[in-house]
Amino acid sequence: MRTLDLFAGAGGAALGLHEAGFEHVACVERDPSAAATLRAAGFPAVEADVRDLDYAALAGTIDVLWASPPCQAWSQANQHAQRKGAADVERNGWPWTLQVVRVVRPRWAIFENVRNARPYVDRYVVPELRKLYSHVSVWLLNAADHGVPQSRTRLFVVAGPRPVAAPPIAPRRTMRDAIAVPWDRPAPCVMTNEWKGRPTDPSWWKKLNNASDALAIATKGARRKLTLGECAALQTFPAGYPFAGAVEDRYRQVGNAVPPTLAAAVARAIRVAEEGAATIRESLPALGAFADRVLARAVALLRAHPPYGIDPEDVDGFVARHGDRLRDLVTTTLNRRAP
Repeated sequence: MRTLDLFAGAGGAALGLHEAGFEHVACVERDPSAAATLRAAGFPAVEADVRDLDYAALAGTIDVLWASPPCQAWSQANQHAQRKGAADVERNGWPWTLQVVRVVRPRWAIFENVRNARPYVDRYVVPELRKLYSHVSVWLLNAADHGVPQSRTRLFVVAGPRPVAAPPIAPRRTMRDAIAVPWDRPAPCVMTNEWKGRPTDPSWWKKLNNASDALAIATKGARRKLTLGECAALQTFPAGYPFAGAVEDRYRQVGNAVPPTLAAAVARAIRVAEEGAATIRESLPALGAFADRVLARAVALLRAHPPYGIDPEDVDGFVARHGDRLRDLVTTTLNRRAP
């Protein structure tokens, strides 16, 4: 499964796709620190703006395109900004992404974004994808439901040649499981600003805003920032993953990443759909042979017991007139089952 990864960040999605057996042709990322991380992790990083590349040479060669367009235009932190949503042209990466899809025409296209982008996606993105694909699904998935020790709800759009079921629910992992913090639930969302710290009085917090809040409450106000390794573990990056850049850059890469375990769950759902299609394709010859056997038995029955109104002498003529039509009908029906 040849894969093109757009807005690849530090490689969270790339790790998940790799775990599911996908092979990357390129991971496009314009941030120098994140691109350096991709290279250090062994991925084919292309350090460039998605808008600046010519994708014509990849047309018809990509099985899966994964894209995580810039989400700041819809992020919770930007909801009070003056410019937001589709009007924030410089940070709305959906139009750029759709243009790449039109050029590359991947067999499958997967998009990940924040949940607040859902109205825009439903109104503008899905109709465009329906012009290119026969099946388009929109999912809201909480990473905690798919083996990630963190509550992190994300929007996924999956477009392809056949229906695909959302990944099944997996047993939940807790913050204690991941980093030995006494919090027996998935952590709150790991944020890009975990390194900045927060006030130390728990009574000040109206809600759990990030993973560091849970740490402070679980340890009765002994607040400290989560280490980079702890944030990475809550995101399900493997120990020792080679994040590059300054401290703030590395925390930002972790906070912005798609949890690899969640990406792997989505990728496996695509693989299940593909393997189902392959099974149907492989079974077509056997089904065709079975149909021929059924028709042969029907012909024998007709000859032994001619239907009312058909002259026994004309049974062979009846079979000749209708047998080919029946075979064509069976063949057409079977072929429609294949993608």
